Amino acid sequence: MNKLNELFKKDSVIKIISVLIAVFIWFLVLEIENPYEERTLSIPLQNNIEMLRVNNLQITGNQLPTTVDVKIKGRRYNVSSVSVNDFRAFIDLSEITTAGSSVIKIDIPEYTGKEDILITSINPSSVKLDFERIVGKQYPVNVEFKGKLPAGYELVNLTVDPGNMILEELESSISRVDKVVAYINLDEIGDNTEIIMRGTAIDTNGEIVKQFEGKIPVIVRFNLAKQLPVAATTRGVPESDYYLKEVRFTPSKIRVLGPRKILDGLNVIEAEPIDITGLSSNFNTPVTLKLPEGVTVLKEDLEKLTAEVVIENLAIRRINIPASQISIFGSDMSGNKVYRVSDRPVLIAIKGRPDIINAVKTTDISASIQVSGFEEGEHEVPLTLKVPDNVILIGEYTVNVIIEKDTGATSP
Repeated sequence: MNKLNELFKKDSVIKIISVLIAVFIWFLVLEIENPYEERTLSIPLQNNIEMLRVNNLQITGNQLPTTVDVKIKGRRYNVSSVSVNDFRAFIDLSEITTAGSSVIKIDIPEYTGKEDILITSINPSSVKLDFERIVGKQYPVNVEFKGKLPAGYELVNLTVDPGNMILEELESSISRVDKVVAYINLDEIGDNTEIIMRGTAIDTNGEIVKQFEGKIPVIVRFNLAKQLPVAATTRGVPESDYYLKEVRFTPSKIRVLGPRKILDGLNVIEAEPIDITGLSSNFNTPVTLKLPEGVTVLKEDLEKLTAEVVIENLAIRRINIPASQISIFGSDMSGNKVYRVSDRPVLIAIKGRPDIINAVKTTDISASIQVSGFEEGEHEVPLTLKVPDNVILIGEYTVNVIIEKDTGATSP
């Protein structure tokens, strides 16, 4: 043994060989116990996509990847100790300032762990993206109706909030929009005066632009109105020889506002009575309405509402009453006398409303005389006339009656 030690001390070559053998044995053991391995991890890919918004840009087509695959290599113990949290992967979009296509490089992720590993590759290493500019454009919000309200109904005081809407979207989408519409279904109008809805973007072909569905909040406010005539009574009577022809309202109908359940039961709006006592000419007067509770009148109609009271002279008409129409009462019942009225017709005058007296026929007037106590001969007797209601007889009239002996009588 001593000789062997001396040999090692004297022979440096043997020493070196011994060290190399020891190192080899160490690496051999290490390779067996803790060999080199490769591993792939999916690392979250961070980005600064908000920079696109600053430049009014948006990604279209292919979307930005959310992860990147990182391949690492190292001793088994080291590789197995690495987690996804030990890496920071980032894609920078700050250099994108114009619309179009761009290939963006993904940098090698930053390793923040403590293990001795090597990043050999990443996938993908770059991504091709298309960018389109975001533009804004202002559109008026139009109201369009579907369905139908009952006859006489309409919507008034219609307002839209907002009246104008600014739409922001990709330039290709904005260029398709022709108008923004708020659709109102008239069949569903009840007691409500406000509808909260979503507006609809319509293209030039009348189709809905899908990108804006549910993104256009609109409030439509309105009042439900019903057109109704106004009716008024009068108090008193005009001056003598005058009559009330009519009361004309301007406008002829007014629009009243209120809940549907109340308006459905209204057919006319009553006004306070108008005094015409002793009047002999036309006049205009404001109108005081008797409105049901919960009902109002559209302001512009109420401001215009007046009543024209038309008062006219009574008309006079002259009518010939033929002698054959005059009845004779009180004659001698013995049959010895013959009574006859002069053949000349009696011209009488009546007074009243033109439409009434012009409708009077001769047969509507009852004419008679009383001959009781008259002897033979010609006598002037009063004529009794009965005219229709609402007609006034002017003057008093007489007729000549001729009483003769009946020579042909054979019996009483």
